[in-house]
Amino acid sequence: MTVELVGVVLVAASAILLGLVTLLTNMHRRPNRIFAILSGLACCFVVVNYLVDHTDSHALLLARATFFIGCFMAWSMFAFMANFPRRFWPGRAEWVALILATITALFTLTPYFIPGIVVEAGKNTVQEGPLYGVFIIYAAIIFIATGAAIVTALDKTRALERRRVRLVAVALGASAVLLMATNVLIPLVVGSDASASWGPLSLVLFISVSTYAIIRQRLFDVRLLVTRSIVYLLLLITLTVIFVGSAFAASHFLFNDQSGGLNQTLVYAALSIILAFAFQPLRRGFEHLTNRIFYHDQYSSRMVLDSISRILVSELHLDRLMSRSLDTLCREMRLEFGQLIIFNEDRVYRIEHFGPLPKRLMVVPELRRLGTGQVVADELSGGERKGLLDDHGIRMSLGLKTSGEFVGYLLLGDKLSGDSYNKEELELIAIIGKQLAVGVANAMSYAEIEAFNRTLQDRVDHATSRLRVANRHLKELDKTKDEFISMASHQLRTPLTTIKGYLSMMTEGDAGKLTATQREFAGYAYDASERMVNLISDLLNVSRLEAGRFMIQTKPTDITAMVADEVRQLQQHADTKGLEMKFIPPPEIFPPIEIDENKTRQVIMNFIDNAIYYTRTGGSVTISLKRVGENARLEVTDTGIGVPTIAKKKLFSKFFRAENAQGMRPDGTGLGLYLARRVIADQNGTIIFKSTEGEGSTFGFELPFTAISNK
Repeated sequence: MTVELVGVVLVAASAILLGLVTLLTNMHRRPNRIFAILSGLACCFVVVNYLVDHTDSHALLLARATFFIGCFMAWSMFAFMANFPRRFWPGRAEWVALILATITALFTLTPYFIPGIVVEAGKNTVQEGPLYGVFIIYAAIIFIATGAAIVTALDKTRALERRRVRLVAVALGASAVLLMATNVLIPLVVGSDASASWGPLSLVLFISVSTYAIIRQRLFDVRLLVTRSIVYLLLLITLTVIFVGSAFAASHFLFNDQSGGLNQTLVYAALSIILAFAFQPLRRGFEHLTNRIFYHDQYSSRMVLDSISRILVSELHLDRLMSRSLDTLCREMRLEFGQLIIFNEDRVYRIEHFGPLPKRLMVVPELRRLGTGQVVADELSGGERKGLLDDHGIRMSLGLKTSGEFVGYLLLGDKLSGDSYNKEELELIAIIGKQLAVGVANAMSYAEIEAFNRTLQDRVDHATSRLRVANRHLKELDKTKDEFISMASHQLRTPLTTIKGYLSMMTEGDAGKLTATQREFAGYAYDASERMVNLISDLLNVSRLEAGRFMIQTKPTDITAMVADEVRQLQQHADTKGLEMKFIPPPEIFPPIEIDENKTRQVIMNFIDNAIYYTRTGGSVTISLKRVGENARLEVTDTGIGVPTIAKKKLFSKFFRAENAQGMRPDGTGLGLYLARRVIADQNGTIIFKSTEGEGSTFGFELPFTAISNK
């Protein structure tokens, strides 16, 4: 075997191996497929080119086949650069180039391209026909188009990708120039095909640089394929050594090199079982070793998931959740850039970026065309979605959706290593996408609740402010009213007292003898003025209460005599209405009680007077006084109209009167019970009240015998 043949075999085998490794790394990626085609054509070219000089019977056909293969090699070179690292040229450019390659390739098979072969100095030399120039023109067009594709790729890629494009361009360019020089240009100039033997050297350059680019610059991510191959190779070697070594030792030391036998079979079976159980631990050990070598920069998927989960659980604010989640994802996975686009009611609601912004942001119609699933640019052979992703520099798109709604999109760029997304990474991103969708949906719900609470709080604050203003205004009006009542009461009290005095003098005959009719009318006037004076007195007391000038002045008082005196004064009123009124005094003599006599007397009179007024003819009013512990207890019980249940809570309020009371006594003021409660409370006493509508009421109080401080 000659050195030339060895070189051809090595170059062909290397080209095939390079193509297979590239193809197996990612069959879905278009640059990988085209590179595999280019490597396969290079292998065929080397073999056919060698056979041209070493086969006499088919030399002409093989010579034409060499140029036939060369046409498609040139096309695959252009197609690869038009798609590497992603498609920058429209697909129709590749089709045009493929049509030109096919037409030119068909020309190469005709006698007008290579009419024949001449043997010179033991070498087969082709004769150029009239169509030979077509191949040269085609090659020039392809080289120019490839150069344009390289310039476009260098302009539209970033640092790492640009280095790879430059490296591939040097490899392809140098190989193509050397191949054209040795197989076309030099034979045309010197008229001999002797230089064609050096053609495979150009492919050696191509294979060497490509291998360097794959290993050093990670032109294609072959680490997974390499690591798996190494793992299983090491497994095979280890298991073989263990089995063969153990079998040899057993045969030599246990069975004295004798073959066969039941014991020997049992030993081999036991070895097989041991190796079967050792397979998985050994595989995991070798995988760990190769991963440390080839994936020393690899991240932990579990750690990424844990980090994202902690953020989603701990963060409720949407902006911070988006920012922290995207930042963690892109940093841990070492991505060039990432983008989170959140929708709310079919409109973009929030956008979050990591890394440099793409040249142009996607608009909503473009996002809709991507769909809601996981779309990986390297897995698409072409089409609208592939073009959209390439135009925006996006390598992967993932729709974020929960069980009930669509949330938005997660867009990711290239990995900083330049590798493609592998299966494990895509599965990890899909899981994170589901978690993100739920977390974002929860954060949006929280934001809506927070916004609603803020709006509600603003409305409450506004309403509260208005209420404060209204309350302040009402207090001012109430103060003005109290001042008016106080002023009016003082102004009315003096003339009414004078009128009352003159009426009293008239009824007593100081102004002369009155007829019976005159005395009756004077008595009516006197009673009316008396009621007016009492009303004014009540109004003045209310005014003093509001102003804080209502003073309790206590002194020792015989409460039994005071109650009896009030009963005696109102007895005639009860008799006039046809009521039975009786007083039940205490069985024992009360000691003097420290109270404000005048104000307490007014309370007692008010209770008895109300009982008489609100009890119909034939009813009864009972006044009882007794001792309960250290307190004196007064109760006025009637069989009157009673108090409705709905009115009981407001009965002791200022100016309040129950509806049934207004019907029986329209001239009431609603101040008597209000003042009674205040007078008793200011003397450390308690009001007694119980009533059933239509059956009667009990009003009264308890006052302590001990002295109290003045208020």
